[in-house]
Amino acid sequence: MNKRLRIVVTLSALLLTACVAGTQRGMLDTSYVSTARPAIAMRATTLPLLTGGEGSCSLSWSGGLEGVPITVWLAAYGSGKPDAPMAVIAHADLHLGWYWDDDGSRPFSVDPGVEVFGDVGFKACTYIVESTRDPFAILAGVPENAEPMRWVARGFAARCNFNMSKLVMEYREPLPEHLANTPHLVIGQTDWLRAFENRAREAFVVGPVPANRDDILRGYARNVRWRYMDQRFLGTVSRYEPITRY
Repeated sequence: MNKRLRIVVTLSALLLTACVAGTQRGMLDTSYVSTARPAIAMRATTLPLLTGGEGSCSLSWSGGLEGVPITVWLAAYGSGKPDAPMAVIAHADLHLGWYWDDDGSRPFSVDPGVEVFGDVGFKACTYIVESTRDPFAILAGVPENAEPMRWVARGFAARCNFNMSKLVMEYREPLPEHLANTPHLVIGQTDWLRAFENRAREAFVVGPVPANRDDILRGYARNVRWRYMDQRFLGTVSRYEPITRY
């Protein structure tokens, strides 16, 4: 590990140590709130809250077969019906020594860009999601072993805290009939996609945490298929190389 990387890891450890004691994360009314860096409040603008809380999952990584355990704070919004829009907010932290690789586009996505919510810049892209291994299928009204359903989704992602934390927002709508036979998106910036991406941009609001609030509630995010919460939604991770002494 080079000198610069050692400094980053050391600063990360000091930052996490300083913040743990006063950290609050959870739901405040219909908003997901974190009082640690980034101190932030996130919610859907118009959709009702379906579930909010935390859960655990395991991510694979390119350097080995073992999983990387992480905790994810989550809020999902919608009507619980398959033919209706849905919005998801997630905040995931890695343990010391790990980092999120990138906020980059997903495979087979179109219309990459950067969107600013509050004071945070999120990388964005548009893609197709299928319910078969989707963490949010039950929340969207698609039961286990049901006929697969597909959505068009616009995802937004931002790394913070020396790339040890990641914020993810996703807005989705049922895939329209004219795209029913499309395995993945290949052409972006059509009139329909531009209108959809405008709706996705307007679906979220991000801002500061309300001052002096002691009623932030913690709990378990129900009806999330946590076994499918992995790098397909959250993104990939890597491990810092160990320090070698000569």
